[in-house]
Amino acid sequence: MPHEKRTVRRQIQLTFWKSVRMAWQSIRVRLFRSILVVSGIVLALAFLTYILSADALLRAVAFDGPPELRAKLERQGVLANLADDDAVVQTRWIAALALMISFVGILNAMLLSVTERFHEIGTMKCLGALDSLIVRLFLLESVFIGFAGTTAGILVGLILAIAETWAAYGGATWSTMPLLKMLQTVGLCYLIGVVLTVGGALYPAWRAARMQPVVALRSEI
Repeated sequence: MPHEKRTVRRQIQLTFWKSVRMAWQSIRVRLFRSILVVSGIVLALAFLTYILSADALLRAVAFDGPPELRAKLERQGVLANLADDDAVVQTRWIAALALMISFVGILNAMLLSVTERFHEIGTMKCLGALDSLIVRLFLLESVFIGFAGTTAGILVGLILAIAETWAAYGGATWSTMPLLKMLQTVGLCYLIGVVLTVGGALYPAWRAARMQPVVALRSEI
Protein backbone atom coordinates (compact mmCIF):
# COMPACT_ATOMS: atom_id res chain seq x y z
CA MET A 1 0.00 0.00 0.00
CA PRO A 2 1.63 3.26 -1.09
CA HIS A 3 2.52 5.77 1.56
CA GLU A 4 0.12 8.69 1.60
CA LYS A 5 1.79 12.07 1.87
CA ARG A 6 -0.16 14.38 4.06
CA THR A 7 0.15 18.11 3.64
CA VAL A 8 -1.38 21.05 5.38
CA ARG A 9 -3.73 22.55 2.81
CA ARG A 10 -4.75 25.62 4.74
CA GLN A 11 -3.37 27.40 7.76
CA ILE A 12 -5.39 30.02 9.55
CA GLN A 13 -3.47 33.23 10.21
CA LEU A 14 -4.85 35.76 12.66
CA THR A 15 -4.80 39.38 11.55
CA PHE A 16 -2.97 41.97 13.60
CA TRP A 17 -6.19 43.61 14.80
CA LYS A 18 -7.58 40.24 15.82
CA SER A 19 -4.45 39.74 17.91
CA VAL A 20 -4.98 43.19 19.44
CA ARG A 21 -8.54 42.29 20.43
CA MET A 22 -7.39 38.99 21.91
CA ALA A 23 -4.66 40.72 23.92
CA TRP A 24 -7.12 43.33 25.21
CA GLN A 25 -9.65 40.66 26.13
CA SER A 26 -6.96 38.76 28.04
CA ILE A 27 -6.21 41.87 30.08
CA ARG A 28 -9.91 42.36 30.86
CA VAL A 29 -10.29 38.74 31.96
CA ARG A 30 -7.33 39.12 34.35
CA LEU A 31 -8.24 42.63 35.43
CA PHE A 32 -7.10 42.26 39.05
CA ARG A 33 -3.76 40.72 38.08
CA SER A 34 -3.31 43.35 35.38
CA ILE A 35 -3.90 46.08 37.96
CA LEU A 36 -1.19 44.58 40.16
CA VAL A 37 1.26 44.56 37.26
CA VAL A 38 0.34 48.12 36.33
CA SER A 39 0.83 49.24 39.95
CA GLY A 40 4.43 48.01 39.87
CA ILE A 41 5.08 50.02 36.72
CA VAL A 42 3.35 53.07 38.21
CA LEU A 43 5.60 53.06 41.28
CA ALA A 44 8.74 52.66 39.20
CA LEU A 45 7.89 55.41 36.70
CA ALA A 46 6.55 57.74 39.40
CA PHE A 47 9.92 57.58 41.18
CA LEU A 48 11.87 58.24 37.98
CA THR A 49 9.58 61.08 36.88
CA TYR A 50 9.67 62.67 40.32
CA ILE A 51 13.49 62.71 40.44
CA LEU A 52 13.85 64.28 36.98
CA SER A 53 10.96 66.73 37.35
CA ALA A 54 11.89 67.91 40.84
CA ASP A 55 15.44 68.67 39.70
CA ALA A 56 14.19 70.61 36.66
CA LEU A 57 11.72 72.62 38.74
CA LEU A 58 14.29 73.44 41.42
CA ARG A 59 16.78 74.67 38.83
CA ALA A 60 14.12 76.82 37.15
CA VAL A 61 13.08 78.41 40.45
CA ALA A 62 16.70 78.91 41.56
CA PHE A 63 17.97 80.54 38.37
CA ASP A 64 14.84 82.21 36.93
CA GLY A 65 12.86 83.07 40.05
CA PRO A 66 12.26 86.53 41.58
CA PRO A 67 15.41 88.40 42.75
CA GLU A 68 14.46 88.17 46.43
CA LEU A 69 13.95 84.42 46.15
CA ARG A 70 17.25 83.99 44.34
CA ALA A 71 18.99 86.02 47.03
CA LYS A 72 17.45 83.80 49.70
CA LEU A 73 18.51 80.65 47.90
CA GLU A 74 22.00 82.05 47.44
CA ARG A 75 22.29 82.69 51.17
CA GLN A 76 21.14 79.13 51.80
CA GLY A 77 23.77 77.78 49.40
CA VAL A 78 21.23 76.29 47.01
CA LEU A 79 22.56 78.13 43.95
CA ALA A 80 26.13 77.12 44.64
CA ASN A 81 25.06 73.54 45.18
CA LEU A 82 23.16 73.42 41.88
CA ALA A 83 26.12 74.90 39.97
CA ASP A 84 28.56 72.49 41.57
CA ASP A 85 29.80 69.76 39.22
CA ASP A 86 29.65 67.23 42.04
CA ALA A 87 25.97 68.05 42.58
CA VAL A 88 25.28 67.51 38.88
CA VAL A 89 27.02 64.15 39.01
CA GLN A 90 25.07 63.25 42.13
CA THR A 91 21.78 64.10 40.41
CA ARG A 92 22.75 61.91 37.47
CA TRP A 93 23.58 59.05 39.80
CA ILE A 94 20.19 59.42 41.48
CA ALA A 95 18.51 59.42 38.06
CA ALA A 96 20.48 56.30 37.12
CA LEU A 97 19.41 54.66 40.37
CA ALA A 98 15.81 55.57 39.63
CA LEU A 99 16.19 54.08 36.16
CA MET A 100 17.61 50.86 37.58
CA ILE A 101 14.79 50.61 40.11
CA SER A 102 12.32 51.22 37.29
CA PHE A 103 13.86 48.45 35.21
CA VAL A 104 13.85 45.95 38.09
CA GLY A 105 10.26 46.81 39.02
CA ILE A 106 8.98 46.58 35.46
CA LEU A 107 10.94 43.40 34.69
CA ASN A 108 9.65 41.72 37.84
CA ALA A 109 6.06 42.71 37.06
CA MET A 110 6.23 41.44 33.48
CA LEU A 111 7.98 38.21 34.47
CA LEU A 112 5.21 37.51 36.95
CA SER A 113 2.55 38.32 34.36
CA VAL A 114 4.02 35.92 31.79
CA THR A 115 5.31 33.00 33.84
CA GLU A 116 2.06 32.51 35.75
CA ARG A 117 0.31 31.72 32.46
CA PHE A 118 2.31 28.71 31.31
CA HIS A 119 -0.81 26.51 31.53
CA GLU A 120 -2.68 28.83 29.19
CA ILE A 121 0.26 28.81 26.79
CA GLY A 122 0.33 25.01 26.82
CA THR A 123 -3.37 24.90 26.00
CA MET A 124 -2.96 27.38 23.15
CA LYS A 125 -0.10 25.36 21.68
CA CYS A 126 -2.13 22.15 21.94
CA LEU A 127 -4.81 23.89 19.87
CA GLY A 128 -2.25 24.74 17.19
CA ALA A 129 -1.05 28.24 18.12
CA LEU A 130 2.32 29.13 16.60
CA ASP A 131 5.21 30.47 18.67
CA SER A 132 5.01 33.79 16.83
CA LEU A 133 1.34 34.23 17.78
CA ILE A 134 2.04 33.62 21.48
CA VAL A 135 4.94 36.08 21.50
CA ARG A 136 2.82 38.65 19.64
CA LEU A 137 -0.06 38.37 22.11
CA PHE A 138 2.18 38.82 25.13
CA LEU A 139 4.01 41.76 23.57
CA LEU A 140 0.73 43.46 22.72
CA GLU A 141 -0.46 42.97 26.29
CA SER A 142 2.81 44.43 27.56
CA VAL A 143 2.33 47.48 25.31
CA PHE A 144 -1.18 48.09 26.71
CA ILE A 145 0.01 47.59 30.29
CA GLY A 146 3.13 49.66 29.67
CA PHE A 147 1.19 52.65 28.33
CA ALA A 148 -1.33 52.51 31.18
CA GLY A 149 1.29 52.12 33.91
CA THR A 150 3.67 54.65 32.39
CA THR A 151 0.94 57.28 31.97
CA ALA A 152 -0.26 56.89 35.55
CA GLY A 153 3.30 56.83 36.91
CA ILE A 154 4.27 60.00 35.05
CA LEU A 155 1.17 61.80 36.31
CA VAL A 156 1.88 60.76 39.91
CA GLY A 157 5.55 61.78 39.63
CA LEU A 158 4.70 65.17 38.11
CA ILE A 159 2.06 65.91 40.74
CA LEU A 160 4.43 65.06 43.57
CA ALA A 161 7.29 67.13 42.13
CA ILE A 162 5.11 70.17 41.42
CA ALA A 163 3.35 69.95 44.81
CA GLU A 164 6.68 69.74 46.65
CA THR A 165 8.15 72.69 44.75
CA TRP A 166 4.99 74.75 45.20
CA ALA A 167 4.95 74.05 48.95
CA ALA A 168 8.55 75.25 49.22
CA TYR A 169 8.59 78.22 46.80
CA GLY A 170 4.95 79.17 46.22
CA GLY A 171 3.96 81.07 43.08
CA ALA A 172 7.49 81.02 41.69
CA THR A 173 6.85 77.40 40.76
CA TRP A 174 4.29 78.45 38.13
CA SER A 175 6.00 81.63 36.88
CA THR A 176 9.25 79.77 36.21
CA MET A 177 7.74 76.49 35.01
CA PRO A 178 10.21 75.01 32.46
CA LEU A 179 7.59 73.68 30.05
CA LEU A 180 10.06 72.49 27.40
CA LYS A 181 12.17 70.67 29.97
CA MET A 182 9.09 69.11 31.54
CA LEU A 183 7.85 67.93 28.14
CA GLN A 184 11.25 66.41 27.44
CA THR A 185 11.12 64.65 30.80
CA VAL A 186 7.64 63.28 30.08
CA GLY A 187 8.73 62.07 26.64
CA LEU A 188 11.84 60.42 28.04
CA CYS A 189 9.89 58.68 30.80
CA TYR A 190 7.28 57.49 28.29
CA LEU A 191 10.01 56.03 26.11
CA ILE A 192 11.73 54.37 29.06
CA GLY A 193 8.50 52.96 30.49
CA VAL A 194 7.23 51.42 27.26
CA VAL A 195 10.63 50.13 26.11
CA LEU A 196 11.38 48.55 29.49
CA THR A 197 7.90 47.05 29.71
CA VAL A 198 8.11 45.46 26.26
CA GLY A 199 11.73 44.46 26.86
CA GLY A 200 10.80 42.92 30.19
CA ALA A 201 8.13 40.78 28.50
CA LEU A 202 10.21 39.80 25.48
CA TYR A 203 12.42 37.11 27.02
CA PRO A 204 9.79 35.38 29.21
CA ALA A 205 7.30 35.46 26.31
CA TRP A 206 9.89 33.90 23.97
CA ARG A 207 10.82 31.32 26.60
CA ALA A 208 7.18 30.42 27.19
CA ALA A 209 6.46 30.19 23.47
CA ARG A 210 9.38 27.79 22.98
CA MET A 211 8.15 25.42 25.66
CA GLN A 212 6.68 22.09 24.65
CA PRO A 213 2.92 21.94 25.35
CA VAL A 214 3.27 19.05 27.81
CA VAL A 215 6.01 20.86 29.74
CA ALA A 216 3.97 24.07 29.85
CA LEU A 217 0.90 22.26 31.13
CA ARG A 218 2.93 20.58 33.89
CA SER A 219 4.65 23.79 35.03
CA GLU A 220 3.97 24.90 38.58
CA ILE A 221 4.35 28.62 39.22
